Amino acid sequence: MKSALLAGLLLYPGGSPDARAAGEKVYASHLMVDQEVVVSARMTGIIESVAVERGAAVSQGQVLASLDPRSLDADVREAREEMELRKAEFGRAEALAKSRITSASDLDEKKARYQVAVARWEKAKTLRDYALIRAPFAGIVAEKYARVGQKVIEDGSEPLFKITAVEPLLARIYVPEEELLRLRLGDRVEVVPDRFPDARTTGDVRFISPSVDPASGTFQVVVRVRREPARTVLRPGVAVKVRFVRSGTR
Repeated sequence: MKSALLAGLLLYPGGSPDARAAGEKVYASHLMVDQEVVVSARMTGIIESVAVERGAAVSQGQVLASLDPRSLDADVREAREEMELRKAEFGRAEALAKSRITSASDLDEKKARYQVAVARWEKAKTLRDYALIRAPFAGIVAEKYARVGQKVIEDGSEPLFKITAVEPLLARIYVPEEELLRLRLGDRVEVVPDRFPDARTTGDVRFISPSVDPASGTFQVVVRVRREPARTVLRPGVAVKVRFVRSGTR
């Protein structure tokens, strides 16, 4: 009993006295997020402007930087003019077809040309939008590598920004096999940062692995950690201890 109590004290500094006295198991982990990506350019070009700095909070789709769009703008104008021309030709062919002045094959040809022109215009607009480098999801700019005047290459995988999601904040733990039937999705946990015990918070079980690792005899559990605005130390990478809050015998 003394050894179990000592283990609880070492694993859970500043933890609940009831938990320590009962020798409840405490699991070491680190806070993490599911999403953290490096953002690169989707086309070749020269960076014309950078809209965010390191540490900035961004929303999904927000522009991070933009490439020089002049040639792309010209392509969009040219494609639009071609589309309008083909549209007019198709309209005249339709009118003539109603009067039986033109053949059905000629009408089909004009319609096909118009549809191809529409597709080219839409493609030109899509490529123009690629000149705007956007945030793939809401989060924080963890790193900024982009520089004005920098040349980027399509599919070159050159990192321009690293975006880290803010939510959900998670912790992964590995639980002994004997606990398998005791855990359920939604079970509550207490989460205490190792170096900031006053910033303790709660969470709940969001994932229970469908298999047990035969080598370690454990299974993976992921909990979602409740983040409070005042608890600024709760961020990815912080070491924490996780303890299940038992509401009674199942």
